[in-house]
Order: sequence, then structure tokens, then C-alpha cells
Amino acid sequence: MELPRYQISTNEDQTVFWFTSHGTKGDITKIVLFSEMNESQLYNLSLGDYDQESDKIDFDSITNNGDRDKVLASVADTVYAFFAKNPDCVLHFKGSDKGRTRLYQMAISNFIEQLSEDFDIFGKLNNKILRFTKGINYEAS
Repeated sequence: MELPRYQISTNEDQTVFWFTSHGTKGDITKIVLFSEMNESQLYNLSLGDYDQESDKIDFDSITNNGDRDKVLASVADTVYAFFAKNPDCVLHFKGSDKGRTRLYQMAISNFIEQLSEDFDIFGKLNNKILRFTKGINYEAS
């Protein structure tokens, strides 16, 4: 994926990443978390905005900073870094609402050929796990 991206920082075990989005709303620190779920080796990816005043991450904020593709490309970089450190893990992600889930799926669809070279990508639909196919609206990926 030859898209512009932000410089990313991470913690030692590469489960927390951060970068600064620069856009029309100013500079916003983005946090990408990889959290282990109920099953061993199954992780959830979460993306949020860090609020320095409250020292909390807002996973529901809608930034609209004018740099969506650069943010998504940067998040993709965190996925590559996470799997480089944790190659036997499975990653789950779903937007905090249907619109975000759809946005993430559109991003995957745009680069499915390239991503499929490195990852096996699936979607969840009607409680079934299916190989990801363009044009299908999944509940999660």
C-alpha cells in the first residue's frame, strides 16, 4: 500500500501504538490498542483519540481531521508490526458503530489483493466466519 502514513511509536510488546494525526481540526494523538480477548492468541484491534486532559482514550469520537486515508494506512502499519512480533495470533476488529465497521471494510476492499499476500482475511456474517469478499457487508473482520 503506497499511501502516505504517519510516524508510529509503540510500547515494548507492540500492543499499544500511537501517532499524531495532523489535519483541519489540529493535531490529534491516535491510539491503536491490541487487546487479548477471551481466547488465547485472539486479539482485538481498537482505534481511538487520546485526550490529554482526561488521560483517557475516546473510542467513539469522530475526528474528521481530513486525513482518513493516512490514518488508516498508519493503522495498517501497526497491524504489520503487531504480527511481526506476534505471528501466531488472530486479529479481530469491528468499528464502534456500523458506519465505522463499513469504513474499515471499504479500506480492506480497496487493498484486498495486497493484504491477501500477507494475511488470511475473514469476515463475520450471521455468526459464520467467511473468507473476506469485496462487496459483502460483514458484522466484523
